[in-house]
Amino acid sequence: MSKFLNKLPNISLWVLFAVSILVSVLFWVGGSEQVEINGNPWDQPFFTDALLDWSYVLCGLAILITLIVTIVQFIATFKENAKKGWTSLAVLAAFVAVFVISWFLGSSETINIIGYEGTDNSGFWAQFTDMCVYSMYILSIGTVLTIIGTVVYSKIK
Repeated sequence: MSKFLNKLPNISLWVLFAVSILVSVLFWVGGSEQVEINGNPWDQPFFTDALLDWSYVLCGLAILITLIVTIVQFIATFKENAKKGWTSLAVLAAFVAVFVISWFLGSSETINIIGYEGTDNSGFWAQFTDMCVYSMYILSIGTVLTIIGTVVYSKIK
């Protein structure tokens, strides 16, 4: 049983990779149909929904696995060294603060999208989209500042 558990991540990787290739090939060579949007003809691949659904599955798995590994590592770190545990908890709190601040920066006003007449571009989803964009801006700026700070610190030290 232990050998199987050791091989399970590798098997999972190859299964996910194979399904990803299959869905991608279906999307690109599976044909398309002409749809009319605002009087203009557009090619819509038949397997667009499958590609989007598979992307959601992969994104959800990545988030779930990241959370599980982070929680397990936090518990292990906290057992070994409580100070490091509190430091990692502070980092987590900073990330939560970034997302909360980004949420309140977002707007729930309707987003005008050409050719879209649904209701998912207003209210919660519009604010969620803004939150994602603002979070990306904040985290990108933080990354650049961290890189610059690291270079300056290493030169001073």
